[in-house]
Amino acid sequence: MQTFENNSVERFLFDNHGVRGEIVKLKTPFEELLHKDYPSCLKKTMMELAVASVLVAATLKDGSEIMVQLRGSNSSPLKYALINIRQDLSFYGSASLNEGAAIADNASLEELCGKGSVLVLSVFPKDGPKWQGIVAINPKSISATLEDYFKESQQLPTRFIIKTDMDTVQTGGVMLQIIPEIKNNLESLEHLSVLTETLSAKELFSLPLEESLSRLFAHEEVKVFGQHEVKFQCVCSKQRCEKALSQLNPNELKDLIEKDGGTSMTCQHCGKKYDFSKEELTAILHKISQ
Repeated sequence: MQTFENNSVERFLFDNHGVRGEIVKLKTPFEELLHKDYPSCLKKTMMELAVASVLVAATLKDGSEIMVQLRGSNSSPLKYALINIRQDLSFYGSASLNEGAAIADNASLEELCGKGSVLVLSVFPKDGPKWQGIVAINPKSISATLEDYFKESQQLPTRFIIKTDMDTVQTGGVMLQIIPEIKNNLESLEHLSVLTETLSAKELFSLPLEESLSRLFAHEEVKVFGQHEVKFQCVCSKQRCEKALSQLNPNELKDLIEKDGGTSMTCQHCGKKYDFSKEELTAILHKISQ
């Protein structure tokens, strides 16, 4: 078994159906993605958003990076939740609640996001212009929201089946998508979706991905294409923080030096804290004053 078995995605195809798929499960990346101050409902949403984003990104073969973002309504507890995922399937993300918002730990997606909220899928091709798709958040789930997106924006029927275990902090799932040029693909999608719905969270998280597939589709001819590791990889660094500090007004830097004797910055994505001493801030001030 590969060392990243619990943090991996695998593509599969059927010999006798016009459907392609991806299966994924994640655990370790959530150690950095989920902040302690997130309510449980937001942690669950971020976990499922990450898994859904991986499933979508794994289908892209043109070097594109994507961002999947939930935007809450003005009156909702959620301000935003987003996942940025690169071509190599490493990702980072963050979320924020509106100031003063109160939300129960067991709140539903609809209660968290509010009416009028949307999901925005942004694609950043390696070559070519960025493009976006927007769909209203389906109160049922992130899975249902993405199914609406592919139906309305891409005219590409797709199913997402996502399982989450909050006790062990694991999420995984399966995406099934028609291959447009093959006959009877909609009938195949419906048949395979019914089979996939029988996958339990316990099976998904305890079995290797390929064994989960072989059990689900025991009477189908399935081809797998090897697993790819999925990991959390933040964009933050002390150098980036230093660059941000250098954009401050010199008088603001002087106040941090003289009044506070230093400062610290915390990454909104991974929560890592970067400390800057009085001497380091003085060096930054000297550099921008030259």
